[in-house]
Amino acid sequence: MLSALDDAVGRVLSALRDQKLEEQTLIFFLSDNGGPMTKMGQNGSNNKPLKGQKGDTWEGGVRVPFFVQWKGKLPEGKVYEAPVIALDLLPTALAAVGAEVKADWKLDGVNLMPYLEGKEKGQPHEALYWRFGTQWAVRQGDWKLVAGFDYDQKEQGPVYETKVTKPMLFNLAEDVGETKDLAEKNPEKVKTLKMAWEGWNKELAKPIWLPRPRPQP
Repeated sequence: MLSALDDAVGRVLSALRDQKLEEQTLIFFLSDNGGPMTKMGQNGSNNKPLKGQKGDTWEGGVRVPFFVQWKGKLPEGKVYEAPVIALDLLPTALAAVGAEVKADWKLDGVNLMPYLEGKEKGQPHEALYWRFGTQWAVRQGDWKLVAGFDYDQKEQGPVYETKVTKPMLFNLAEDVGETKDLAEKNPEKVKTLKMAWEGWNKELAKPIWLPRPRPQP
């Protein structure tokens, strides 16, 4: 699969070069979720040192490769460290073509162009939020509050579970593997992040699709 993907990306880029469109084309490449893992090891995914997998709100489910290319517009070989999200693709593409973004659209994403060009400092997002079935998470700076599938009771589980942990707090700068729950030591941080997530969640429409648990064997 990786070899086929590599070949396919190569064909797309070659077509742009042949048509002399590479310097007029903003290219995004990213995954929609972390790699799935199975008990029997049939899948080649390995999310270590991240916790969790596809379908999770742990870092192994939401932290993915994200590449951007625009020859002649964006610097080559730059690594951008601030957290971004797939929701940023739309406003970034609109800005690239000079389209006006209307306030009543209420876009969740941010135009990343000034950040990628180095014209804008700081963080594009004050916070990032996730909601997936009974799971949820919020990240603000290096702090992340997450209620995810309980992996403490078994080494590997199915992608979709119903039981989630209590809200757990992690400092991702010090603990990207989400191994040390700091919730008891930082109750005010937990309260602040939970209130931020609840405020965000109230603004959302009721989900029309939810993951359904797999039948138990």
